Amino acid sequence: MSVNFVEKENKEKDLSTGQILLFKKMFSNGDIPFPAQENTKFTFIDLFAGIGGMRIAFQNLGGKCVFSSEIDEQAQKTYAINFGDVPDGDITKINENEIPDHDVLVGGFPCQAFSIAGKRGGFNDTRGTLFFDVARIIKAKQPKAFFLENVKGLTNHRGGKTLATILNVLKNDLGYIVPEPQIMNAKNFGVPQNRERIFIVGFLDHSIEFEFPTPTGI
Repeated sequence: MSVNFVEKENKEKDLSTGQILLFKKMFSNGDIPFPAQENTKFTFIDLFAGIGGMRIAFQNLGGKCVFSSEIDEQAQKTYAINFGDVPDGDITKINENEIPDHDVLVGGFPCQAFSIAGKRGGFNDTRGTLFFDVARIIKAKQPKAFFLENVKGLTNHRGGKTLATILNVLKNDLGYIVPEPQIMNAKNFGVPQNRERIFIVGFLDHSIEFEFPTPTGI
């Protein structure tokens, strides 16, 4: 990522002068903590990117991130430090046709609307309807696959109707094959954290057979 690119990005993303100077120093030294691999196997985009946890995983699998989006300014700055790449902002203002073509769409779309701890407003909550921004991007770009993550509470929100609506959009409106979503806990896969999340994957090629990984027991 060039310094000129950082300065160009800053016109829209309002990074501070101090942050730009930090980026200049980092990029000139090649000091990026999580650089992209040289020989990549597939491309992906990183939506609702946060500070880049999902990106690290997909880069480690041989993926090249060609686009990212994150609305929180502080998360944008941390993401830029981690990857040398400043994410685009508000996903609702992004033209889906301007997003680069990609093989896999990755996104942990906002979960406050579905969480047991939240108001559980679902699609009546603005944050809940951000799923449909994911859907419009999938419709426009037709990635080979998608990987979506949300809180466990999505499974029983409105008696399961919210998840059923999401799956209906992905399967019937967008034409993807979607295996039964799975709730998985990080602690069962060698991570020292009790964190349950639902994972939704889909494939444009209906001949693909997919199975979620089994717990490692570590």
